Amino acid sequence: MARVLIFRPRFDTATLYGHAWLGEIRRIAEGLGHDVLDLEAENATPENFYDALENFRPEIVIAMGHGSPEVFSGQDRRVVFRACENDQLMSGTQAYFLSCLMGQELAPSMNEKDARTVAGYIAEFTWVIHPDYTDRPLEDPYAYPFYRAVVEPCGRLLAGASWREWYDTQIAMFNRGIREWFESTDPHAPQIVAALEHDRDSLVVYGETMIRPAMRLPPLYASLMPIPLGVTVISAFIP
Repeated sequence: MARVLIFRPRFDTATLYGHAWLGEIRRIAEGLGHDVLDLEAENATPENFYDALENFRPEIVIAMGHGSPEVFSGQDRRVVFRACENDQLMSGTQAYFLSCLMGQELAPSMNEKDARTVAGYIAEFTWVIHPDYTDRPLEDPYAYPFYRAVVEPCGRLLAGASWREWYDTQIAMFNRGIREWFESTDPHAPQIVAALEHDRDSLVVYGETMIRPAMRLPPLYASLMPIPLGVTVISAFIP
């Protein structure tokens, strides 16, 4: 069994969804018998993250928060890691960051400073939400294919899969959602398909399993069709 650190702030719409998704990952980890430390909501602070790395010494880190190419932040956008400043603290860990853009600079910098594996996204991680479900994100049908693409691969990883298998599962889940929504007559289906394709193509893994997209993606908003009234495109991006 492994020591697993879950880090999941909750203070805006984006983190409300991410908090719920990582809560499901925590449930899976506990069900598999792992030793889990869950830093959630107000406890998702930089100080608590640093203390967990020093004293809990996690082997697997699954973290969600706002991000930029050089920054990962927690509760109330408090900066946890900044490239070339304190990213050496992740040395020895395996980590997945559900966060925008940090796959460009922060994730590879962590890997260069001896983090064993760091997975994330080189562009904005973006999903579509239905306004009727913001108080119950796990039931949101528009967000479901994104939730599935995050949770199912982590469940396999926690059950003993390799990072290559984790990556292949996430790609397969994105492709499954694309196929399902491509056939849908829902007026919001094109936005859901575009967001799924965008997230799939920005996924990156640094470490012993090194997987990088062939090219950097433009911002999603440059390619999306006009968004119909009543649906929101969300990303975990901090300017």
